[in-house]
Order: sequence, then structure tokens, then C-alpha cells
Amino acid sequence: MEGYTLPLYLLLFLIGASIASFYITLAERILEYFYGKKRKNKSTLQKWKEIFGTPSHCPRCELPVEKLSLIPNLGYFITRGKCNHCDMPLKKLYPLSEFFLGFFLCVLYFITNNVLASVCFTILLGHLLISMITDSEKFILDYENLAFILLFGIVTKFLLYDSIPDLTNLYVLLGFGLFYTIIYFAFPGGTGLGDVLFSPVFAFIVGHPYWMVYLNSAYVLALFLTLVSKKRGESLKGKKIPMGLYFSLGLFISLTTELLMNHYQLQGLDIYGSTK
Repeated sequence: MEGYTLPLYLLLFLIGASIASFYITLAERILEYFYGKKRKNKSTLQKWKEIFGTPSHCPRCELPVEKLSLIPNLGYFITRGKCNHCDMPLKKLYPLSEFFLGFFLCVLYFITNNVLASVCFTILLGHLLISMITDSEKFILDYENLAFILLFGIVTKFLLYDSIPDLTNLYVLLGFGLFYTIIYFAFPGGTGLGDVLFSPVFAFIVGHPYWMVYLNSAYVLALFLTLVSKKRGESLKGKKIPMGLYFSLGLFISLTTELLMNHYQLQGLDIYGSTK
């Protein structure tokens, strides 16, 4: 079995990188077909057919991408980071996300020894990528995507821990829902409807007590990165913040924290690595 270890990890890396490539492309096409220049003169069904059926192409010249360029990670370097036809620079988000999800899938399998759970977790991250990209670029959260995040979140936790949501998850959902609803109506413009819908569902997925990790990590990241990225002299008052991006990162951090904590417990270690 040892002889299959390296090929297995290479395969898992390729699968993770491919998942990232697929979901980044999907996010960009959702923006283009539903919120960009192609949003008009097509029915919803036609849009989805083109989103999933149109071969990969350059967004500027719209010429098909060569097959070698579609290889996850390697494709970016084969094309030297630009379109072969019009020299349009390709986003670095592609190779970075492909590497991260490929590497992360390998780490997940190393920790869990469960291929199905690891792939399901990585697909969940793919759907979170959609939320991060659409919200950071257009301050839009795709509501249809929320159902898939909920589905893969529940299935991932079932495959990892053989558990399903219970009353404590429901209490967390209701608590977060009430909190964000009050903020939404009490402070108009302070938070978007997407945040009101997404954040309670994310908290429902992680449950108790990891909702605290989710909430704190999301807002700490939002505050820190907003302060770092703002221009000198720019006021934070009225500044739009893509909270869907930070909620997604918070969900990733809280789920990963839960995974590591359970792993330490199974190994008979405390959080500092000493044996119990």
C-alpha cells in the first residue's frame, strides 16, 4: 500500500486544483451572465446552459483557450500568465487558488484518511470561493449558492464526525438570524440582505461552540484587512466591506479549527501537543 502513497497524493492534488479552477471559472461566469454585460436578452435557462456549456475562453478576445493551458497550476506557467492570442494578463488568483485547494485536499486526507470527506470539504471550499469572488468584486452574494454551501457543509460534517445538525445548531441559526435581522432594520445600509441570510447559515453549519471562532475570525479579518487596505486619509465611515468574503474565510477557519481539535483528541494530545 505504501507504494501507492505518492501517486495518490499527486492525484488528490490534481483533483483539488481542478476543483479550484472549476469554481473560479464558475464564479466569473456568474458575474458575467447575471451581473455583467451578458445579463440581458437571455433567459435564466439559457444563461446556465452557456455558463456550463461554453468552452473555456479568453474574456477579452473570446477565443478558446488551448488544452495545455487548462492544466491546473501548470497551465498558468505554460502560457506565461497571459492569453496566447491577445496577451491579456491572467489573474494570479487561478494558480494561487489551484495550488491552495490541491495542497489542502492532500492535508485533509493526511489528517482524516477519508477520501470522500476530504473531497466533499474541498468542494465546499469551492462554493465558498464563489461567495468570496462575487462579493469582493461586485458586493453580491449569489443566493442559489447558499443552498449548496449548506448541503456540502452538512455532508462534510457527517462524513467527518458521523453527526447531523441538532437542536444546538438550530438555536445558533435562530440566534444569528435574530441578531442580523435586528441590525438590518435598525441600521439601514449597515449590512446587506445577503449577510443576513448567509451568516446564520454559516453559523448553523459550524454549530456550538465553533460559531464563536467563526464570528470572531470573520470580523477580526474584516477589520484588519480593511484598515490595511484603506488609502491614507480615507474614512471608514460608509465604506462598503465585502462581508461575504470574510464570512467565507471565517467558515473555513472554524471548520478547520474543529477538524484539528478533533484530530488532537483522537491522537490523545492536548492543543499543546503533550500526551494526556
